[in-house]
Amino acid sequence: MKIIWTESAQDDLLTIRQYLKQSESPDYARKVTQQIRDEVASLMQWPNKGTLVGELEELNLSRYRQLLAGQHRIIFERGDRECFYIYIVCHTSRDLAALLRRRILSS
Repeated sequence: MKIIWTESAQDDLLTIRQYLKQSESPDYARKVTQQIRDEVASLMQWPNKGTLVGELEELNLSRYRQLLAGQHRIIFERGDRECFYIYIVCHTSRDLAALLRRRILSS
């Protein structure tokens, strides 16, 4: 099993960390980003972990799943070659449909 973070997911994690560093504290930012990384790493032990993403299931894209790490959603896909692709990391309060539209239109 291999975990591949897309560039946009890496940017998401960095943005979350920078925001929390400024709004909370550097220690809290480290704690939250480590929780996210740990949750992603747990896929290695439990490859069937995660729930369907409602916003994507409505579009018949049920191959995408999500994990929750505190108040953050991690959107991923299990690839054909025993790989997990991490696509999005965002706060649960974010409008995922709008975020997906922006990402699709900018690519």
